[in-house]
Amino acid sequence: MPGSGQNCISSTASTQPSLLTATDQPLPLSIDVTSAVKPDHKTIEDCRNWLSFHRVWGQLPIEALQAIAQSFYCFRVEPQTFIYQEGHPSTGLYLLKWGTVEISRLSPIGKSLIRYRNAGELFGYVSLMANPENSRHQTQAIALTVSEIWFLPQVRFRQLMQQHAEIERLFNALLAQDLNAFSARIAQEQRRIQGLQSYIQAVPIGETILGHSKASQKLIEQIDRAAASLKPVAFQAQPGTGKTFLAGLIHARSALADQPFAELDCARLPRSEDSRLNTDFLFGRIGGQPGILELLERGTLLLNNIQVLSEGDRARVFHYCKTGGILPNHGLSGSNTLTTEPPKPVQSWVRLIFASPDKLDLPDVDAISIKLFSLPQRKADIPAFARYFLAQFCQEQNRPLLSLDQSNLRRLISYDYPGNLTELAEILHRAVIMTPPGQTVIPEQALWSVQSAKNAFRVDLLTHVPRLRQALLSRWYPEGIWMVMMAFFVPVTIAGFLGPQTRDSSVTLNLFWAWWWPGYLFLFVFVGRLWCAVCPFMITAEWLRRLSLWLFPRQQLTWNTQWLNRWGAWILFGGFVAIYLWEKLWDLPHHAYLSAWLLLTITAGAVIFSLIYERRLWCRYLCPIGGMNGMFAKLAMVELRSTQQVCGSQCSTFGCYKGSSVTPVTFVDALPTEGQATGGCPLYSHPAQLPDNRDCVLCMTCLKACPHRSVQLNLRFPTSDLLDNHRGFWAEVALLLLLFGGVFMHHAQRLLGWLGFHDLPIDADHLLTSTPIVLVLLSLPVVLTYGTHAIARLLDPEQPTYLTVIYAYLPFTLAANLAHYIPAAVTEAGQILPVLARTLGFSGASLPTLTWSIDVVAFLQGVTLLSALIFSVYPLLRITKCTLLSNLPHLLLIAGLTVTSFWLII
Repeated sequence: MPGSGQNCISSTASTQPSLLTATDQPLPLSIDVTSAVKPDHKTIEDCRNWLSFHRVWGQLPIEALQAIAQSFYCFRVEPQTFIYQEGHPSTGLYLLKWGTVEISRLSPIGKSLIRYRNAGELFGYVSLMANPENSRHQTQAIALTVSEIWFLPQVRFRQLMQQHAEIERLFNALLAQDLNAFSARIAQEQRRIQGLQSYIQAVPIGETILGHSKASQKLIEQIDRAAASLKPVAFQAQPGTGKTFLAGLIHARSALADQPFAELDCARLPRSEDSRLNTDFLFGRIGGQPGILELLERGTLLLNNIQVLSEGDRARVFHYCKTGGILPNHGLSGSNTLTTEPPKPVQSWVRLIFASPDKLDLPDVDAISIKLFSLPQRKADIPAFARYFLAQFCQEQNRPLLSLDQSNLRRLISYDYPGNLTELAEILHRAVIMTPPGQTVIPEQALWSVQSAKNAFRVDLLTHVPRLRQALLSRWYPEGIWMVMMAFFVPVTIAGFLGPQTRDSSVTLNLFWAWWWPGYLFLFVFVGRLWCAVCPFMITAEWLRRLSLWLFPRQQLTWNTQWLNRWGAWILFGGFVAIYLWEKLWDLPHHAYLSAWLLLTITAGAVIFSLIYERRLWCRYLCPIGGMNGMFAKLAMVELRSTQQVCGSQCSTFGCYKGSSVTPVTFVDALPTEGQATGGCPLYSHPAQLPDNRDCVLCMTCLKACPHRSVQLNLRFPTSDLLDNHRGFWAEVALLLLLFGGVFMHHAQRLLGWLGFHDLPIDADHLLTSTPIVLVLLSLPVVLTYGTHAIARLLDPEQPTYLTVIYAYLPFTLAANLAHYIPAAVTEAGQILPVLARTLGFSGASLPTLTWSIDVVAFLQGVTLLSALIFSVYPLLRITKCTLLSNLPHLLLIAGLTVTSFWLII
């Protein structure tokens, strides 16, 4: 046959078998025969000569060899081509001229290797001899290399046996040998299946989900690259990241897909009395049970937690990767001592996949390294994983597919998942079980355990009060309130210039000093910086800016953020110092036109900067009232935040920050007003990056712009912004101490009288003497708090810096200022109707009033100051993280300031 390529049929794998030859004889079912010719005389002669030297055929007489040579057909087979398959009818016998063929059968653990056939060996005849009437293959044959096969059709084979008794005797002897070998192999296979039963893993079938994030796309490429070769693979992966699933996926997509896939967790190997790992399960022992590498023979083995193996054992594993030879553990001699004879390598063809939490050192091993990211690093994939697991668990429980609303999806994305994908699957499995029949959406109660650390002790009002979400998403908030606000602000300001100037007759003074100041100081604790969303200064500036851009279209200037971050708050502080001096020396609370000028001055600043710069630079950096609002908002019981994980994984436009067009939403409980077109946050704040409430005015622009429902309006513990990782800055501290000193300034006469200066005037007529006195009074908190902190640092050097600790006095500063304005709120605010009448020129004597006695005032002031004492002590202990004894100087100062405030204010 050599040199007779024209008489060989070149064949590859085919899905449709061909049964036709030149002589209409049946040929192998899995070989596509497109042409065949009768061997010529020279080919037959060469075949007979080759057979005469064959160890089996050479035993036959020359006449039988001549008949066989005339009956053979030659096939050239490409690698990985099925020659025949298990269960298919037997069509003849095969003689392998050259090449390698694998004979195997399918078992519960995959394809089980029976034996290899090499050049000169026969195969395929066992089924012919065992069941002549209805012979079917009990094994399958596949070419591992390019092979040349001589095929003898079944009909001709039986004819030859009838014509030549020597052929029948020869094959009966071969059949007896092969049946004995086959029986031994079957028994061995049963032991092999039993030994591998606890290690075999299922491989992914059907649709699989790997995610859509950049990390997942890179992982898919690495998986495909690993599946395309049979090199070892090294996973760097934390527990729960899907190592078994991905290793099975690599196996299923590789050339070993029909072989077993197993996993051995090295961390679970038993230990001996000297705490050494028993590696018999991996390597086997001479004279004992074979290890998993030997039992598998061929396939894929995932070695999880390989880092727990000793250095010597890892070296044996790496040696196997390079040589394919297993070095079993030493056996026991007759005296139960380990033999010293070097073990002989046992050959195996198993592909290894290593898994370790840390990067694995693979000396001289050509392996493919894949790093599996943890689930918190793949937040973008959580929605896809959640849908996949829900579909799987709902199918297992034979119930309709459940879905997640956006608030629950946000909870899943914001959670940290210490257990990675495994924990996500467990959470959703439990949620499916806990969801009552008939519901199509998983209830929030089913995900009670999924809680981000940042959302601890917080309740999202937008989720629990759906009508609040609808109201804040409507076009009436906040701009619908602007008209109402301006309807008050414009006439009240004009009345300050044109109307009566006394406190009992000016609606300007009544609203500004008896309503606005005490009311808003009180509301800081509840709604934070909400006033800035409907502030008339900002509304005036915004309207004029829009008008100017309509009349004179132009590109407004961008912010010099670096300069403003450094100096803006100091300019704001200077503005508040000027307001305090103006208030005290010119007695603003009792001069309506001066109060109106103050309102007009702040409005002018907002208008000027809104006409020049984009958005609301004045509100964020320069407005004195805004600076105070931002500082006291840190004490509020509400906060507006968005989930960082949702924004980072689901959003690519950042419309809440930059501005956006209308964005469609896809979740099931969407409202028609979500994903609105907006101009972006007016203060250039991203809700996911807000460290505290200082730069959030609760305008809800981000809520309207977000199509992913990431924004939350949380109810929380007061002072939460100060308790963990708060970062203060000196300009804000200066403002805090200034507002603290304002309490002393407001009660300067009483304080000076206690010091013996009863007749010392403080007014604009005595500007040169009054100004230093006011500045000294405003500076008193600096001296008191800094001196106290210096003493505390002497007692305990572990005390934090003054910049950190001073914020513990913020609740007391707010309470002391509120206590100062309570008398005006209780005794004057209820007279608004008579005051309004007198402003308009009427007497107002018959109009109703609502006021309380001075005893009620004293009670409310006392409650306010005592609450400040409580809400200052707790932040102090949390901020300093020191004991009560270490904080004793500050505690004594807070107690002393409380007593002093009772004396000064009440």
